[in-house]
Amino acid sequence: MVKNMRRALSFSLLLLCLWSTVCLAAGKVVDEDFSCKGVMLGDSESVLQAKWGEALYDKTVIKQGVKVKTYVYKDRSEASVAVRTGKVVDFTVDMETYVARRSVRQGATKFWLEKIYGKTPRKFVDGDYYLIYSREKHPHQHLLLKVDSEDGHLLDLHITNLPLDEAEQTAMAEEGDPMMAPGDIDDDNVHMEIDLSNLPQDKEVRVGGLGR
Repeated sequence: MVKNMRRALSFSLLLLCLWSTVCLAAGKVVDEDFSCKGVMLGDSESVLQAKWGEALYDKTVIKQGVKVKTYVYKDRSEASVAVRTGKVVDFTVDMETYVARRSVRQGATKFWLEKIYGKTPRKFVDGDYYLIYSREKHPHQHLLLKVDSEDGHLLDLHITNLPLDEAEQTAMAEEGDPMMAPGDIDDDNVHMEIDLSNLPQDKEVRVGGLGR
């Protein structure tokens, strides 16, 4: 009897350990996190039009040093296409209705964000806190999660292939990224300053183009 109880207890402890391992396993970003409603960063303008349908209107602007055509849709989502390449480079969504992978939506807790995307130091950008993730093998594609300053719950989500700062803009130009062209930069519309990568956690950084 005692032997059976010990076996049952050992089995229960094993199950508990396995459950804890699964629940606490760190998440990581996947390719899907750099897409929006079936369209990936880097897809062609024709793919965007086929999957998202007709836009309410479009506008050609300079975003973070890149000339883009931004399509604005009825559901308040926006997709930008680099004029020089015809490739999708930026998504803005309406967080009141948008649902990302694994039911991530506005209000998702810090625990859930870390479980899905993994842990990363938050950055203080233009007065707000962000978790910034990059796509594997595509270092200039980013998922930006704007989070609450106190409990870290999700406020907003942004997906972009546009440079986050002057250092990344320079790196992309040196790598020969075809969407980068010095003639497109308009100082009246572009605000860029310092590199995020080497800054300590919670230090303020200013980056243009993250908001609507």
